[in-house]
Amino acid sequence: MKLTDKIHMLQIDFAIMQGPEKKLPRYVNILIILGERITLIDTGVKGSEGKIFAYIREFGREPSEIQSVILSHSHPDHIGSAARIKELTGCRIFAHPLEKEWIENITVQNKERPIPGFYGLVDRSVKIDGELSDGQIVSLGEDMPLEIIHSPGHSKGSVNLFIKDNFLFTADSIPLKNDFPNYDSYPDLIHTLNKIKEKRRYTMLLTSWTPPLNDMFEAYSLLREGEEYLKQIDTLVKKNYINEETEPLSCCKATIEQLGLPSFMANQVSDRAGLVLHFLE
Repeated sequence: MKLTDKIHMLQIDFAIMQGPEKKLPRYVNILIILGERITLIDTGVKGSEGKIFAYIREFGREPSEIQSVILSHSHPDHIGSAARIKELTGCRIFAHPLEKEWIENITVQNKERPIPGFYGLVDRSVKIDGELSDGQIVSLGEDMPLEIIHSPGHSKGSVNLFIKDNFLFTADSIPLKNDFPNYDSYPDLIHTLNKIKEKRRYTMLLTSWTPPLNDMFEAYSLLREGEEYLKQIDTLVKKNYINEETEPLSCCKATIEQLGLPSFMANQVSDRAGLVLHFLE
């Protein structure tokens, strides 16, 4: 999807395996910046390079022009094709230092945050060539600066990106109502949502999970829903995570059920990333 002559959003479709014959359809948005050189913001899941390269060629450019890949965070649907794209183009990979270990050693990530079909989403680790820091300005060429905003909560080293022409890319920072409870720190994510609300300069909100939003009423509604959803989870976690579990995931299952979510969402990702860590804050 062409947003401007230089800024493009590409939807990458994939599925999370819920069993031998059950797949959960998902998608993730990445950004392609067609400047003097090409910059990718996230890379989708394993095998996405073909779709990315085909899109670039539609605009008369070549994948060999990809100079940089900026990773918003380390989760599989964002880093899945990074190693292959680096191998094919020689580009440099950038991420926040708090995401480095999980990007450079996906075995550690899978052990600490197991998700079904992990190695079908990302098959290789990739070395980080440069670290991102809060407030850093990255030049995309042709008077097109990009501001790095450290935005912990979904993960410790998540970053949001403010691009000239008033685009704000929040990656996975804004929770979607009735989606997986999937975050690393409830207080940090609430703080990040407040930062997004306070940053009034943007006129288009871009996320990994939604179409572009250039209606600010819709954008703020999405933020408000995400915050209300987090607070709802907070209330139920404090209610349910009070005793030792009688069976694995019993506290998680109770919380998922009371949220009115499908039972398959009671898994290790929700328990670890969304619920147990929340309770232990």
